[in-house]
Amino acid sequence: MNGLPRWVVLPATLGALLVVLPVASLLTRVDVGSLWPLLTAPGARDALWLSLRTSVVATVLCVALGVPLALLLARASFPGRRVVRALLLLPLVLPPVVGGLALLTLLGRSGLLGGVLEVLGMRVPFTTAAVVVAQAFVALPFLVLTLDGALRSHDTAHEDVAATLGARPTRILLRVTLPALAPALISGTVLAFARALGEFGATITFAGALQGVTQTLPLEIYLQRSSDPDAAVALSLVLVVVALAIIVAAYGPWFPQIPEQGAPGSAAAGGPTPAAGRPSSSVGAEPEGWPSEAAPSAGWPGGRPGGPPGGGGAVGGGAVGTTGGGRARPPTPLRIHVRVPERGVDVSVDVPAGEVVAVLGPNGAGKSTLLQAVAGLGGHRGDVTVTIGDRVLAGPGVPAAPPRDRRVGWLGQRALLLRHLSVADNVAFGPVSRGMPRAAARALARSLLSDVGAAHLAGRRPHELSGGQAQRVAIARALATDPDVLLVDEPFSALDVGAAQRARLLLQAAHRAAPRTTLLVTHDLLDVAQLADRVIVLEEGHVVEDGPAGEVLTRPRSAFGGRFAGVNLLAGRVTVTAAGGGQERAAEAAGGSSAVLATVLGDVHGTTEDVLDTDTEAVALFEPRAVSVHRDPPGGSPRNAFPVLLTGIEPHGPLLRMWATTGRGHRGGHGGEDVGAAHPDAPAAPEQIAADLTPAAVAELGAVPGEQLWFVVKAAEVTVLLR
Repeated sequence: MNGLPRWVVLPATLGALLVVLPVASLLTRVDVGSLWPLLTAPGARDALWLSLRTSVVATVLCVALGVPLALLLARASFPGRRVVRALLLLPLVLPPVVGGLALLTLLGRSGLLGGVLEVLGMRVPFTTAAVVVAQAFVALPFLVLTLDGALRSHDTAHEDVAATLGARPTRILLRVTLPALAPALISGTVLAFARALGEFGATITFAGALQGVTQTLPLEIYLQRSSDPDAAVALSLVLVVVALAIIVAAYGPWFPQIPEQGAPGSAAAGGPTPAAGRPSSSVGAEPEGWPSEAAPSAGWPGGRPGGPPGGGGAVGGGAVGTTGGGRARPPTPLRIHVRVPERGVDVSVDVPAGEVVAVLGPNGAGKSTLLQAVAGLGGHRGDVTVTIGDRVLAGPGVPAAPPRDRRVGWLGQRALLLRHLSVADNVAFGPVSRGMPRAAARALARSLLSDVGAAHLAGRRPHELSGGQAQRVAIARALATDPDVLLVDEPFSALDVGAAQRARLLLQAAHRAAPRTTLLVTHDLLDVAQLADRVIVLEEGHVVEDGPAGEVLTRPRSAFGGRFAGVNLLAGRVTVTAAGGGQERAAEAAGGSSAVLATVLGDVHGTTEDVLDTDTEAVALFEPRAVSVHRDPPGGSPRNAFPVLLTGIEPHGPLLRMWATTGRGHRGGHGGEDVGAAHPDAPAAPEQIAADLTPAAVAELGAVPGEQLWFVVKAAEVTVLLR
């Protein structure tokens, strides 16, 4: 039963019998011997042929008009959209005879448009065209309703990626949206055809029953019902068989079923997996075809400017660019200002040409809004200025450039390969969208796939790839259009640790071979350590830290930066300096290296080599492994002791990490240097710190979340930095 409750069997069986038994009972009334002569009679033959012809024409009309109509209802925003949707679906509930009368009042000789058509020599009622119009009138809502529902639940991420690759709206519709909605489109089309084939009431009212002209098979059955009931039953069975054959043919084994990526380890097989939680056994699980770290491809040129010679080859990848051997243009700088009041985002970022800037921050900090603003996606209302090189893509008085014209590449957490295209066609999609001849685009795709170690995957479909393979293809596709700016949004978080590291090295090598300006959103320390030149930390829509990657990882100055780097961070103001502060301060001012004992907020003691003045902003850093945990207040030598409330215990490598809140509280701020003064009226937030203990020590302590404990750390283990 696949988890279904047993009681559903009874109502499901009754429902099936309600539909099947009446139709099956027709078989008991049919005289098989008289069936063939009846079917070959002129009236029946003409009626069947007319029904098929008019139903096909009506279905084509429904598709031609219904697909654009469903697109507008699902995607466009205009006044009265709900009213329009209700009116368009009205034929579903109207009696067909009422529909026929409505058509007569519109197109009849004295109707709203009928008189005009008569003057032009066109008469619709009681013609074959009237049959088509009546059938389309009752069948169109079936297609619109099916496709509208599919469109409203459809994920537009693939369309966004296609736009960044340079595809125009029509190409996106024909090559991305409709292929993805093929099952819904076919279902709606079949329903429309079946409804047109069985239409009776509107047809007889608007078109009459003229043999060979308007007398369809349903009308023939109706007329035979009075004169020859057995013939009516036989013709009804014919109509059922024809309709059933069409439905079975449409929903056969060839019915489009485009599976998601679902291979073990793929992005579609599950949600994001934190790096720390990935099993080490997955290392090396990627199939063959990865560029070897020991034997890099000959296609990799020398290293990144300022880097070690041959740095590109050292990490085992190929030069990904417009020709497989590097970029056609030098890197360009990026300047962006995003202010979206509805999301509380106010961020300004300057990225020098060719620099990789990692954007960090908790969920909801504004990272995705920043990337979407650069790409021209999201449709956020606010003040957005984007400049790439000397091109102003958005700004005051400047119409926002569409994503296809921004020359921005997008590499996300999901590979988002177009499921109905082969791997090679996925990589060639962007160049073709930008005007490259198809043969040249496919040659470029083969070259790029070779560079990323995926040449053997060129003929596969996305659902046949593992997560690591799909992300390699996505890297090649993102760089195939040689974008000026690359936007990278947690691209490895859904991969196992082995595949993630290989993909990371591949992207690193591609950047060294052909540097391009890059914004990297990540929650993975390895991404920052291996790929980033600089780090920006966002909190609540504002920049709270900005500095070189190495400095932020080793000397963070924001709470999130500290957690990201794996250290405890307590913020506040310097209140006093100890140990004869004047002499040490003089030594510091003269360039000496002696450490000064500093006190932050009166209860945190540590050492510093910075020049700290009283009442200046500062942070105290210490590692979780330096913290000891006690049930009672400790005594002994001078040290930092914090009463804390234990909030959780979780595995952390071979140790256990105990999380707790100090209850000290601090007032966070945004932007600028005076972090603490930005929101003076904000409520104090408890600070979270961690201690790493062995499992034996935790068991001996016997503490559980919710208990009050003491976290203790020696002053010598605490580093105080200017904020």
